[in-house]
Amino acid sequence: MLFYVKRILSQEPVPEDKRPSFILRNSLNLSELHFLLDVMLCFIKGLSIKNRDILIVDFVNQWLKLARYDITYINIFNEFSLKYIVSLYEIIEDQVANPIIHNVEDKFKVSLTELMKNSINNCVNYLPEKESQLIPAETFTLALKRFIYRFLLVESNIEDLKISMYFLDFTLDLWTSDIKQELIVRLFPTDLLVSHAYDSYIYIINEVELALEELYKELRKLKQLQIKFCKLYMVWHLME
Repeated sequence: MLFYVKRILSQEPVPEDKRPSFILRNSLNLSELHFLLDVMLCFIKGLSIKNRDILIVDFVNQWLKLARYDITYINIFNEFSLKYIVSLYEIIEDQVANPIIHNVEDKFKVSLTELMKNSINNCVNYLPEKESQLIPAETFTLALKRFIYRFLLVESNIEDLKISMYFLDFTLDLWTSDIKQELIVRLFPTDLLVSHAYDSYIYIINEVELALEELYKELRKLKQLQIKFCKLYMVWHLME
């Protein structure tokens, strides 16, 4: 649905400076907010809405079937137009999914083999600021989270399918728009099954933490060397 909405109604990401404020203001109603956005997206798709500059609150009030939902208490619908609706949906979905994805069935939590871990390591960049021709860990984990939330909580008999069937289908909108599709096609592991989705998610998160710990250790060592150098320089300077 998101893919189709983007095709008929060009979208923009929510500005970074506005994200924390609207999530905080609506934190108690995230599930309901997610549901309302889902309903709106269905209407946009069904009616092929083209006006992306109309405020969300005005769009809702135009349609009787949508107007029965009380949205007056949700401030973001007064702030954002339809050109942000997909971005809003994805941001809220991310928050709603956080506690829920851990409840998937055990058959989707099969442990990775060492070969599979190596496959992931070969395609993922675990350090966020490091330039690389690999897939950023944050991007990969978000795609996995979306997949788990959208499919594994509702589907049942797909655990033995190749997970690449889903992750290389870009109409499913699992990936963020800033990642090149060619990079994903070239690097995505071919040995993972759907049953490994959850453990892949957990594994990448843990590897990021380990990589950051190692980076901090190196920075501390560098800081200590700088201190030693400064002390030696001061001693040498006093001896002159």
